[in-house]
Amino acid sequence: MKFTSVLMSAAAIGLSAVGINAQQNQPACSSIYTRKEILSLTSSEWNLIRSILSAMQRDGWFPWFAYLHNQ
Repeated sequence: MKFTSVLMSAAAIGLSAVGINAQQNQPACSSIYTRKEILSLTSSEWNLIRSILSAMQRDGWFPWFAYLHNQ
């Protein structure tokens, strides 16, 4: 359960990097973003998430991120 929460949090970070803009019809609020449904991710979006998670693990940031979200 804790791993799933961490994975979903990391996925949210990755998706925010993708920058999916749900408010394209309202130019006054150009910085409003919503998360994309996880089941509708493309293979390139999954590859981005995979690379982000791998970099987090490689750089030693992932255990710290997990620790913070379990407190």
